[in-house]
Amino acid sequence: MPKPKQQPVRPPTAFERLADPEGRRRVADPNLTANGAVRANRAAQFMPFAALTGYYELVRKQEITVEPKCELTEEKALELSKKLEGLKRGDLVRVAYYDMYGYRSRTGILDEVLPAFKLLKLRDIAIDFDDIQGIELRGRA
Repeated sequence: MPKPKQQPVRPPTAFERLADPEGRRRVADPNLTANGAVRANRAAQFMPFAALTGYYELVRKQEITVEPKCELTEEKALELSKKLEGLKRGDLVRVAYYDMYGYRSRTGILDEVLPAFKLLKLRDIAIDFDDIQGIELRGRA
């Protein structure tokens, strides 16, 4: 069986001469890298690590659980309807509503109420009448 050819060894750098003056590591050993480190240890730098231990477990515990939407009673719906009729453009209102993330509330300036489309529009959001749970008038225009 023929011996495998050894690759020529490059001359050591000044730093390598200081670190290993006798040249023991410079022997052409297949288990060592060019600078003399053990190859098995070199692979450890590519292993994944979690910088934030326990982070993913904490995130899973706090995943969003959306509570189901509850329907308004007739009395509450009638009261809400009367409040909607009394609102004017420019009023400052706080609206409690339900969206796909659950129950929320938003305070803003009323842009318009569109009964034909069943929408209440604040400056930055449009809320469906069916999703509104409560309205509180905070200030008049």
